[in-house]
Amino acid sequence: MLPTVQQHSFGFTARHDQPGPMAGAHRHDDVEVNTAGGDVAYLLNGVQTLIPAGRAAIFWAARPHQLVELRPGTRFTWLTVPLPVFLGWGLPDGFVSTLLSGGMIIPDVDPLELGARFPVWVEELGSASAFVDRTARLEVEAFVRRLSVARDTRTASTPVTTGATERVAAMAAFIAARFAEPIGVGDVAGSVHLHPNYAMALFKRVAGISIGGYLAQCRLAEAQRLLVATRLPVSDIAVAAGFGSSSQFYERFRAACGTTPALYRRQNSGWSERAEVTRTPAR
Repeated sequence: MLPTVQQHSFGFTARHDQPGPMAGAHRHDDVEVNTAGGDVAYLLNGVQTLIPAGRAAIFWAARPHQLVELRPGTRFTWLTVPLPVFLGWGLPDGFVSTLLSGGMIIPDVDPLELGARFPVWVEELGSASAFVDRTARLEVEAFVRRLSVARDTRTASTPVTTGATERVAAMAAFIAARFAEPIGVGDVAGSVHLHPNYAMALFKRVAGISIGGYLAQCRLAEAQRLLVATRLPVSDIAVAAGFGSSSQFYERFRAACGTTPALYRRQNSGWSERAEVTRTPAR
């Protein structure tokens, strides 16, 4: 199974493997690109989406996500770009907004023959040669730039959910839609007509994280989005993201992101300086 360690960023890197489903939902502050030799199902921000074989999917990994279904032996490749690097590329606002709001973009085109380039990036990103590493980074930037202007794209595909996974996906979707509200386990369980104790056990078994932990991940990701995409005061962001108090927000944000909200905003100001001021969180 893929690791589920919670960390701030995996860095600018590419990897490939033959993993099983992830043991649990996780998050990290990178933009991630995935592709596989077979169909795979991802749970992102409460929505389970099918990524067709050979197609690339790009999303912001600060939103809770989990690889939940793929055939054994499927060749899986993924690329991570730290958020400050991604925002510094000056990409179209609509493209960036879609990703930061929890959307997964699956282009119908492959502008740079991703399957052929990934093995190169796996070898060259992080190379001892600064020139080789820089060249690979520029290639990745060009690839993402092409994705951002691709005409044929979609933000979701046909969900593939069955049995227990379907119920957990429905609970995750409920949380993703209402995390800013003062909801609890009883509300989440009631959304799928389950007893709270059973809902908690089922969610933990399938998603590898508690209902409360998933709720906290959604709130943190929304706080990060608002810090980058708006000029709202930090105290307003704490409320808009669903935290009970500013002190609770500061404590959890620093523990999860390794920095303060204000410093996080300054470090990721490349896009926020162009963003429209809004007081309505995107869904």
